[in-house]
Amino acid sequence: MNRVLSIEELRFERGDLLIVDAVVEEMVIVLPQTQFEPAEWGPALCRGSFHLHEEDLIPASDEGLRQLLSDRIDDWAPIDTSDWDD
Repeated sequence: MNRVLSIEELRFERGDLLIVDAVVEEMVIVLPQTQFEPAEWGPALCRGSFHLHEEDLIPASDEGLRQLLSDRIDDWAPIDTSDWDD
């Protein structure tokens, strides 16, 4: 499970499919592996999704929502931001 650090955008597509853009910890290599040290991982802006069902309860707090997304989404994919202006 990858922990959600911050939520950037939430949107629905095709009814109940919730698409989430969020900063997720340990998603990209920030320092490559060397002969003496393992690779170091860091956070990245990622996209994930899951189907929200009627019986799902949306937490009242931001922390609760981050935890729900961390628990329910297991297909986080880093978003390519290389062409974004600084």
